[in-house]
Amino acid sequence: MSAPIAIRIQVPQPQTHLIEVEMRVMALSDDSELVLRMPVWSPGSYLVREYARHVQRFAAFDKDGERLRFEKLDKASWKIDVAHVDQVRVTYQVYAHDLTVRTNHVDTSHAFFNCVATCMYPEGRLDDAIDLHITPPEGWEIFCGLAPAEGSKTYFEVADFDELFDTPVELGPHPYFDFEVEGVPHRFVMWGVSNADVDALKKHVPELVKVNAKMFGEIPYERYVFINHLVDGGFGGLEHRHSSVNMFDARGFDKVALDEDGNLGDKYGNFLRLLCHEHFHAYHVKRLRPEALGPFDYQNENYTHDLWAVEGVTSYYDTYNLMGTGLLSPAAYIELLEKRVLELSQYPGRLLHSLEMASFDAWIKFYRPDENTRNSTVSYYLKGELVSWVLDLWIRTKTGGERALADVLRKLYREHYKARDEGYPRGAFEAAVGEISGADPTEFFDRYIRGTHEIAWEEFLAPVGLRLKPVHDERGGASIKAVTRAEDDRRVVREVLGGGPGEQAGLCAGDVLVAIDRWEVAERDPDELLIDYEEGDVVDVHVLRRGRLHTLTMTLAKPGPKFYKLEVRADASQKARELRKGWLGVETW
Repeated sequence: MSAPIAIRIQVPQPQTHLIEVEMRVMALSDDSELVLRMPVWSPGSYLVREYARHVQRFAAFDKDGERLRFEKLDKASWKIDVAHVDQVRVTYQVYAHDLTVRTNHVDTSHAFFNCVATCMYPEGRLDDAIDLHITPPEGWEIFCGLAPAEGSKTYFEVADFDELFDTPVELGPHPYFDFEVEGVPHRFVMWGVSNADVDALKKHVPELVKVNAKMFGEIPYERYVFINHLVDGGFGGLEHRHSSVNMFDARGFDKVALDEDGNLGDKYGNFLRLLCHEHFHAYHVKRLRPEALGPFDYQNENYTHDLWAVEGVTSYYDTYNLMGTGLLSPAAYIELLEKRVLELSQYPGRLLHSLEMASFDAWIKFYRPDENTRNSTVSYYLKGELVSWVLDLWIRTKTGGERALADVLRKLYREHYKARDEGYPRGAFEAAVGEISGADPTEFFDRYIRGTHEIAWEEFLAPVGLRLKPVHDERGGASIKAVTRAEDDRRVVREVLGGGPGEQAGLCAGDVLVAIDRWEVAERDPDELLIDYEEGDVVDVHVLRRGRLHTLTMTLAKPGPKFYKLEVRADASQKARELRKGWLGVETW
């Protein structure tokens, strides 16, 4: 053992869902007390998750095995009396039965843990090197982004706690495959019974790595591991410096070969976008990053106004770059953009909460959605993606097609990560847009990032010869402006949209719709029930609320667009057609 800290992690009895942790801390001769702290959140997932709540059987010993006194200081901190002691051995268990990409899950089929949700750190010693030993159950392998020490499969030399906490670990007897891109080894491991087509993945996953590497001009890591959890109905991902964890529906691999239109199955395409998104983060957030996102304070919220760039820009490129691999046709890409525009239009909160504030408030809003979320905020993923799209078009227009949003990322990557390995300060992204475009982006940022203006689609689409057309149901109809769901032959209100008839009449989330204008609702969509009504019609709506029947009188509203359509303008100039081809790769689709 060469490092001042050693950590051993093992799972001797997976059926108990317990992870056993032993930690040795050396070089204590000048200290009278040692404070160990458990992180409260995972970088990349902006919510205080209180990992200490899963810690049990904490104990501390000196090098001779004698117990040392300790006390709990707060929810995530233990103080140990180390007077006259030069090293300490600490043991504890972590209960692990929370199956998400951010937490820990252990059962008889596998063990998955994030080191940030498993390991404590000595106060004031985040920069210490660590000897990490992982002991898997017999017959199980270790899958993680760390390179094992020479001659060992279970021992890892870790530079510091930031590297340790950025390391997820998967243990199990899992299938996997390896591939290389530009000589760099990658591993793709899968846990779960699924209908995944491994041969297709072997062809497609390397293409995602190649397109992201081409954009930034390098592969910045020495090895990379895709950890994939394939579970019923699952979806989500979390980025890491040398790996990613991706959760996806076990039965979601619907069509893995390109059809005659050059498209994959919608579900399988979503999986590839997820992989592309998290791998893109190896560049954008794990290396190129706002200054608040590393080094981290693991005990408190780490605030930034730039999550819209971190996640929105990445969401833009996870699909745009997928198109660049040839695995997504331009026509399918346009259709996805149309769906995103429709989704954004259904969020009243877009007119209330700016992208900057949605980024800043992620800790209390994005990861804690409720029935009012749609009215009070906007997703920095969703709106961030669409704003990134029009910003890309704006830069292309200002530079006559010579530069693009990708050039902004490359500039920041070169100047902040490559030159100094430091996060960029607030305002640097905007400044880089100005330098790349040769134009002043202040109004753009004031309106769409610091402000809550509706996106002026025509302003950005007309220069590339496009228009965005809202398309309404040709049958007409009316709406109560509520999000509802069919549950057990009933229609339950999940969200009431701000400013609509439902809100004005006092409709509440949780209400069961019984009848509208004396027509039984049952499990039917209320807007379909109102297809023969018109905006301004007044109807009585009967609802069950906490077991009692209520009658609400509503003045119906016009439904929103059924969908949006991106159209090529017949009057587009030659320059507009060239700009469009430079962005999309084709003039039309």
